Amino acid sequence: MGVRVVPAGAEVLVAEEAQRLPIPLSEEEALWVEHACAPRSVRDMESELLSFRDTTQDWQSLVHRALTAGVPAPRIAQLTGLDPLDIVQVVGD
Repeated sequence: MGVRVVPAGAEVLVAEEAQRLPIPLSEEEALWVEHACAPRSVRDMESELLSFRDTTQDWQSLVHRALTAGVPAPRIAQLTGLDPLDIVQVVGD
């Protein structure tokens, strides 16, 4: 028997016949689970987005690269702490 922890919204990864046990996670733990379950290319980009919290240089370029890599705008906002409106502005530029 195995245990699989998946982020909220990823229930499709769990077999229908499997027992499901919701686990309350802190915001930081939820970020870690989502990060660990993402494809490697997205994980690499998310790591860069997380490190963004320590710098503000060239954030528009970072956001643009993240969007191009397939990281959704709400996830970018969650990882960086940026205002979602600022992210939408980058998409429009």
